[in-house]
Amino acid sequence: MLRGHVYIVNEKTLPIHLNYMFVGTSAGGKDNNVGLLADMLRVKQGDFIFFYIESSTNQKGRFFGVFRASDNAVYHSVKDAALQPNLPLKLIYRKKIEPYERVYSEGVYEWIALDKLPTYSRELLWSLIYRKMKAKRGNTMLLPWEVKRLISLIEDANDGRALSSRHHNFEISSSKITAANITYDYNMGNQISLSLNDIKKNETTFQAYILQQLTIGNNTFFPEIFGTNIVWIGNEVFAGCGMQKIDILIFEKIDEATHIYRIVELKHKSCLNSPAEQLRYYINWASEENGGHLLGGKKFNIKPILLVFTQQFNLVPQNIINEVSQLNSISTNPEIWEMDTQRNVNKIL
Repeated sequence: MLRGHVYIVNEKTLPIHLNYMFVGTSAGGKDNNVGLLADMLRVKQGDFIFFYIESSTNQKGRFFGVFRASDNAVYHSVKDAALQPNLPLKLIYRKKIEPYERVYSEGVYEWIALDKLPTYSRELLWSLIYRKMKAKRGNTMLLPWEVKRLISLIEDANDGRALSSRHHNFEISSSKITAANITYDYNMGNQISLSLNDIKKNETTFQAYILQQLTIGNNTFFPEIFGTNIVWIGNEVFAGCGMQKIDILIFEKIDEATHIYRIVELKHKSCLNSPAEQLRYYINWASEENGGHLLGGKKFNIKPILLVFTQQFNLVPQNIINEVSQLNSISTNPEIWEMDTQRNVNKIL
């Protein structure tokens, strides 16, 4: 199953990304931002990487590709090091990338990718449309069918002709990716690793820690909660035109014909604000019978999960347990789990 992510760049930074083969995210002048870190930890080895140059007075916005994440590592650069090599803004979290077997010179125009109506509404790149409307997010994941469509659009913009070089540059004058003679190396910073102690801080750090631990394929990090054969991972997944976002969305492959969509709502300690209501909204957004945003999403394969980080087990109120259990009418086997400060887990539904 295809996994892909779009990174926002500009004409000054894209040549540097291509010359040094990395992607990064910025928090302005800050050296830390756990939300951005969570987004970076979501990107796994082999995932497709696309670049998007936002429109300006001189140029229309375009999507370029295709590249891939080299590994699972995320690097942290701070202070002046975050401005290297020769960047106009600080990029604090970084990942190494590599060319995919087909890198294309021309980008596909934003209006074609987002505004030109396809034959079917499900072919719209909803993740990027929601991002443009609400989030202005620097690193946005794509659903598998969105990855396939974006690659197809880029291929069409290039009449299927790809560059043969393994080294690349971006020519500002022509707005094209071109072949280069070398890829440069430099110090990416320190590889970041969240500890068990970090998850005590807040819900976003809890999310980031989980994303760090999850693996594609044979997942061994609490497979009873997150699934074993994970083929796609998303976080802060836009669920409609409002501000609702799914904390963690996982596609688990059961066999060649079956997937389970695990919708995970995270809660930290005693903050349990309407989790059943949120999960109900996400289920309806996902289901083909209602929102239709997950292809093949049905009552029997959409699984809602409430995961609570707590200091002590069995503190989830009975009314919340009852409300989550009632989601069984529109989904499959809703569950509630607790995780404590020692990473022990307790299933209460």
